[in-house]
Parts: sequence; C-alpha cells; structure tokens
Amino acid sequence: QAPLCADVVFQLQGGHRVFAHRVYLATACSRFYDLFTLEGPPGSLGEGDGGTHDLSSWGRGFLSLRWELVADP
Repeated sequence: QAPLCADVVFQLQGGHRVFAHRVYLATACSRFYDLFTLEGPPGSLGEGDGGTHDLSSWGRGFLSLRWELVADP
C-alpha cells in the first residue's frame, strides 16, 4: 500500500497506485531511463507547471510525469 523505500509511484486509472524503484525500472527498460533523466526538479518544483511534463507523445501508456518531493522515511 505505501512502501517506505519506493521512489516511483504509478497512478493508474481507477485510483490504483503501483510503487516501484527507479534503478530497477531504468536498468530494465531504456524508455524508463529516458523518463527518469528528463530535465525537471528540484529547481522547477513550485514554479509554473509544478514539475509536470506532458508525455502523451511517447505513445500508449504514458500520459504525464509529475515530480513531487516527499519526506524521506
């Protein structure tokens, strides 16, 4: 439900969430590597778009990316 060490959360339709780890996703798939190396926060958080990127041009399954800071457990 809320793993302590996950650093990625996929928000699915219907409100379901899937927690994951960036390092495993990036090494398993080059598309995730590209996703996690996009220009973004920490500097852009709270400015303008709130760290959101439109990914609809990436193809099926990717809609948007939102960077969000969370407390380190």
